[in-house]
Amino acid sequence: MTPNIKRWMTARRLSLGLIIALAGMMYVSTLIPQAVDSAPDQLGAWRRGHAYLLWLVDGARLHRIYSQPWFAATILLAATALAISSWDQFAAARRKLRSAETGGGEEMAASAAEHTLRSAARSRHYLCFRAAAPGRLKFIRNPWGYFGNLSLHIGMVLVAGASLYAALTARQGVLILVEGEWRDNRQAWNASEHGILAAPLSLPGAIRLDKVRVRFGAKNQPAEVSSDITIAEADGRTESFTATINRIAGYRGLRVYHASQYGDAFALEFIDAQGNTHFEKLPIQQPLGPAKAGYGDFGLRWSPHALSAKYFADVNQRSMTGATPLLVMRLIDRGREISRVSLTPGGSALLGDYRVRLLGVEKWAKLIFVDIGGIPVIFAGFAVIMLGGLVHYMAPPRELIAVRQEDGTYRVWWKAPAFREFFVDERDELTEALRKGHP
Repeated sequence: MTPNIKRWMTARRLSLGLIIALAGMMYVSTLIPQAVDSAPDQLGAWRRGHAYLLWLVDGARLHRIYSQPWFAATILLAATALAISSWDQFAAARRKLRSAETGGGEEMAASAAEHTLRSAARSRHYLCFRAAAPGRLKFIRNPWGYFGNLSLHIGMVLVAGASLYAALTARQGVLILVEGEWRDNRQAWNASEHGILAAPLSLPGAIRLDKVRVRFGAKNQPAEVSSDITIAEADGRTESFTATINRIAGYRGLRVYHASQYGDAFALEFIDAQGNTHFEKLPIQQPLGPAKAGYGDFGLRWSPHALSAKYFADVNQRSMTGATPLLVMRLIDRGREISRVSLTPGGSALLGDYRVRLLGVEKWAKLIFVDIGGIPVIFAGFAVIMLGGLVHYMAPPRELIAVRQEDGTYRVWWKAPAFREFFVDERDELTEALRKGHP
């Protein structure tokens, strides 16, 4: 690597720019719904409300930022720059261990005997190191403090490298299932994405959502949400397990996450003015409380109008486990409400030109199946970063540098490369020890 390229790769401006770019991409992913993380209706609603941005979002595939080549290229450039900087930090730490320059130091003694110097250094936990210059002695307290910055850089290299591996090879698929519903290999994921070096993830078998369980606390807040899942493989074997929010389940090398999207799915029958019947099943997010509603916006393939819906867990708005939920639907035409109706299970009413009947209510949940590597290395990288920070701030090095004079005594300097003002007492104690031992 030429010096100019190396200088450019390790420039602080480039490193800062890459960090800002990666942070910016992550921030954009919170503004633009990601296909894998979004609720069933969230992505469509966002696209309908931001039609003027779709040329950019679809062109750059911003609904799937983390699987894009330009995202991986940014991480690769950052990892390369950090790796080069890590080598420079290692070389700098080695130079500091052997350097016997007295510049920037404070003179402590003009004529100290070697045995006095060694005794004073040993009593304050200064370790003796071979100096690069002849006729000089060097003692360092906390010599590992010189490697704090190196540890920070190595940790960042581990995080960036493992993140790059994950971005290139990760595969994941999303299933939005209603209780009792099967999904097999003949059907597609509700959403999926994969790294540019990986093939799309296939369903591990026929998957059924057996039951969604929501346990509420004293204030009607969900304390635990879990789903019972059964997977039937091609050879006839079946396996059942439970996925819980904030608790990862495993299945034959896959990680199974229970997303925070879950709630009630409303089975509806629509009869239009021509007598045609259409069936829809609307999964709507669980409300946050008895008096609060869960919301969803849906497009209807067979209607020019959009459907906006909300529901309360209990028609009386007193409980989260009521047997009779209340569904409120609005028919929307170009952002304007043209009709509204409220239904309980079994009820029927007119919604615009449509006769709509609520056939039943079932629980639904969103499950994410992930095949990803490198996660343990990412956590190890963060641990190394924390170690580097602790070493840098909690164990800064201090030095004693002694230059041999013609009479065999030593002239001594004390140096603290960082946080000098915190160690003035230690400096004064060393000065007094050298003074008392003056021949």
